Amino acid sequence: MKRRIVVITEYGLFGGGAELATRLIIDILKRYFDITLITGRREKEPKGVECIYEPLLVRRKMLLWLNSEILCTKTRLHKYIKEADIVYLPRYAFPIIPWVKQLGKKVIVHLHDYIPISYTSVILAPYEKHKHRIVQDDIFLECTKSFKHCLGANLLWWLPKLARKWILQADKVICVSKRHAEIVLDQIPELRDRVEIIYNPLLPKLVNNEPRKELEDVPMFLYVGGDSYVKGFHILVQALKQLGKQGIKAKFIFTNRYNSKSCMLLKRLNKMYRNLEIEVVGRVEYNVLIKLHRKAWALVFPSILEETFGYVIVEASLLGTLPITSRVGSSVELLGDTIAAKYMFSPGMDTELVRVLINVTQLSINELKGMGLRLRSEVLNKLKPSRIEERTVQVFNSITE
Repeated sequence: MKRRIVVITEYGLFGGGAELATRLIIDILKRYFDITLITGRREKEPKGVECIYEPLLVRRKMLLWLNSEILCTKTRLHKYIKEADIVYLPRYAFPIIPWVKQLGKKVIVHLHDYIPISYTSVILAPYEKHKHRIVQDDIFLECTKSFKHCLGANLLWWLPKLARKWILQADKVICVSKRHAEIVLDQIPELRDRVEIIYNPLLPKLVNNEPRKELEDVPMFLYVGGDSYVKGFHILVQALKQLGKQGIKAKFIFTNRYNSKSCMLLKRLNKMYRNLEIEVVGRVEYNVLIKLHRKAWALVFPSILEETFGYVIVEASLLGTLPITSRVGSSVELLGDTIAAKYMFSPGMDTELVRVLINVTQLSINELKGMGLRLRSEVLNKLKPSRIEERTVQVFNSITE
């Protein structure tokens, strides 16, 4: 008889990298365990999984945590937890951990960010420089958004301590890279015996399908971070100005969300520098993004965060697109010993980014295609699906033995 895992997530299985990882992990686990998914979102249900919709599992952390007492006393949830061998929390439903432990069940928490350390769930890079000013960084980042966000950070900066208190009661805590675990353990050394490192699974279609590249003579660069400060939008803007002044001919495609101010800025740069073609396509469907990768010479990823995993750069690598990324978080871990290493730059350094972009424009199309195939092979070797599956099952089995 298979053991039962109850997965509780307010985010569902579709959205960002964490949701993708959760979906792929469930696809692995359902081959070895019986799975019940309790989620706060109505969406397409995965095959072979019992799905339960629970409206109290909301995405806003404060409201979710305030709902926890009601959640813990609901007869239906109580029934599923009592039948479980393991309760798996891939997002933020931490307040139920003490209650689950009282029922004698094992708990696995899967961290995809720095929620037990940082109010914003992110750490600026390099960590060693920012480790003693995380609260100040959180307040600064929130104050760049709006007065409401700024006020919230000033009043609720202590919330990570609450998350930490709950997470410390878990049986296992999964981190998604060595760098991620290193930072978490530096801040919460009490977790040392419970932290497991498992790289996020890869989309099977990216693994199984050979990449198609349809590169044109004019270098085309893809940026997918939106106008997010922490994803380095401001750094790329500065780099565009320098490229424009130097007369470098290139095309830049911007996907994701941009406010009107950011759109006007990019439009102005497009008019100002005739050697640059700048196009904002906004949020696009996944199949459209894949088509953009076919024409992309490189992906520009100027993040200033300690990235925990970086699906964006992994995805680019598997699609044969060279990632031009800052040396932050797991980016160094995943690409530091690959052919892409020499196209990395220091976080926040737009002059270094410009130098790398110019170097890429000087490559031939055949060179780029060859590098793309080699990089794909190197990344696949590092993130072998069979190894990730084996490690995932091993961790879940270990706490019930």
